[in-house]
Amino acid sequence: MTVQGQLPEPLEPQTYEQAMNGPYREQWIKAMQEEMKSLSLNCTWEEVPRTQQMNVLSGKWVFKIKRGPNGEISRFKARWVVRGFEQQQGIDFSETFASVVRQKTYRVLFALAAIHDWEIEQMDVKTAFLYGPIDTEVFVELPTGFTKDGTVCRLRKALYGLKQAPRIWYQTLQKALQEMGFKRSAYDEAVFLNGDIILVVYVDDMLLFGPNKERI
Repeated sequence: MTVQGQLPEPLEPQTYEQAMNGPYREQWIKAMQEEMKSLSLNCTWEEVPRTQQMNVLSGKWVFKIKRGPNGEISRFKARWVVRGFEQQQGIDFSETFASVVRQKTYRVLFALAAIHDWEIEQMDVKTAFLYGPIDTEVFVELPTGFTKDGTVCRLRKALYGLKQAPRIWYQTLQKALQEMGFKRSAYDEAVFLNGDIILVVYVDDMLLFGPNKERI
């Protein structure tokens, strides 16, 4: 229900056209501009002339409404995602892998946390996949609304949607954790140990178990 003079409750658009033709057009434009700024700051790609020999992947905008603990809107978020199903093995990807912790591991860790009264903290890594340099030549269309005739993107970083993106992110994260003194568990490659701290990786989400919040 809409009160006269007020905008309706926002819904997450399924397409770019829906976002541009809806009552929250300005908020979605701002969200897309913020995403483009983030991609630029991370040196995600370089713009190059398009040729017939390129296997150019398409992409799409994914729109999300982030809400606070009481259901209030905290931000409008737009993410440019590659249509990875268009990739061809041996051309623009070779191996795939995603770090997903085993359910048995979760059960054991939560049981130990209850027994030893451990603290547990959850964290999400912002633009996680953009931390890892891509290891294959991949071309992607410029995002809708920001296109240039005859120009495409040669990726430098692994965008969301690419088949190899989770693998590159995991390799980047593993290297960083090892430099911080963490060692990977021999029983579950999604678990890393550093003294009395246990870090669990589920793609780009993490759980940390420790004796107190200061240590975590």
